[in-house]
Amino acid sequence: MRLLSVTFKNIKKFIQHKPFLFAFLVISQIVCVIVVFLVCGFVDNANRESKIIQEGLNVFNVDVTNAGNGLDGYIEGWSSDAGTTYTDSNGKIYTEEEAKANNMKYPDGYFSDVCYFKNFKSKMAEFIEILGDNYSGFTIFGQVNDSLAAQKFSSGGSTDNSDVSEEIKNFQKSNENILRISKSDCESEFGKEPVIGDKVKLGNKEYTISIIDENVAYINIPYNTIPDDFIISYIWVYTVEPCTPKESAEISEKIKELFQTEYFDPPEPRVLDEVQNIQLAYGITAAVIIMIILNISRVYSYVLTYRKKPFAIMNICGASKRKIFLIYLVELMLTLIVTFGIALLIFHTLILQPIAVSYPNFLISMTSQTYLIIFGIYFVIAVLIMSLTISRFISKSAVEMERSGD
Repeated sequence: MRLLSVTFKNIKKFIQHKPFLFAFLVISQIVCVIVVFLVCGFVDNANRESKIIQEGLNVFNVDVTNAGNGLDGYIEGWSSDAGTTYTDSNGKIYTEEEAKANNMKYPDGYFSDVCYFKNFKSKMAEFIEILGDNYSGFTIFGQVNDSLAAQKFSSGGSTDNSDVSEEIKNFQKSNENILRISKSDCESEFGKEPVIGDKVKLGNKEYTISIIDENVAYINIPYNTIPDDFIISYIWVYTVEPCTPKESAEISEKIKELFQTEYFDPPEPRVLDEVQNIQLAYGITAAVIIMIILNISRVYSYVLTYRKKPFAIMNICGASKRKIFLIYLVELMLTLIVTFGIALLIFHTLILQPIAVSYPNFLISMTSQTYLIIFGIYFVIAVLIMSLTISRFISKSAVEMERSGD
């Protein structure tokens, strides 16, 4: 406590006697920290492709139908304005209501053998075994018959439900014929408002509404209770860790073999994301910090020459060089923490958002973890370099400094 008290008194005297020099020291550090943030952000952005900010680095999106194989007939399409639409072989477009009213069917051969749940289940079990410890979960999407306007469902299972409520965990693992549905889906599919406990018919099974959730897309049912006439359209399979290019290629070959499809999107390779990109950004940032601190150390050395008198007084009063070193070092550490905090506040509140308009990846790059890592690098390098500067200063007596012109 006494050391801090002496340090604060020392800073107070410095501000009183050399306010402009103190302001220059503080402002220069603030500017330097902001420059470091900008360098880190721009380096990261220069090597981060826009697609990398999208989720999906650990998701295999597999289309198990024969969609896109050139079959004549009705192919499902999507429009943000018109909802689900269907196009026949002549190019005529039908709304979902028109398709339902005409009981339109997909052409023969549109669905592969794996689309049918009885064939899919063993394939999925084998795929999970192939992924091993890197398997996280899956979601499957499909319908209960081959009609274009059939009711659409999703289901799935996961080994990692850390971000899911207990209610949803129990639902996913259930062996009961229950479903989770939104109000809009219930009204469009069954013509009534959802009520907990109500019974609805899905294909050849009767289900009970157990959860009404506006966040769920499609009617959601437990994997263990999927109807026999369930036809799978596509699946999402999640891995625990993002795949390397080699892993992605190997798993892709297994997908082709197991699910009899060429239509899938493997995870994007970790080209310069997660590892190389971040290391490059922090490496260049560290180099910039070293150059900045070296320049600041020269400024601080200049500052110390204007404080020969306080140094001489402490020396005459019997203060050891070790104690004087600690006083100046603690003073420096306090200014580093304060200036970094001010710089972070200025950057995060005034600079980050305007830059993000042109460089949206700045919002991805500049996270709390990034700020902490930069602070750690900045603080450690500054303390090491400044310690050498302070040591050099106090190694001389006041008389020697006077004679040398320091």
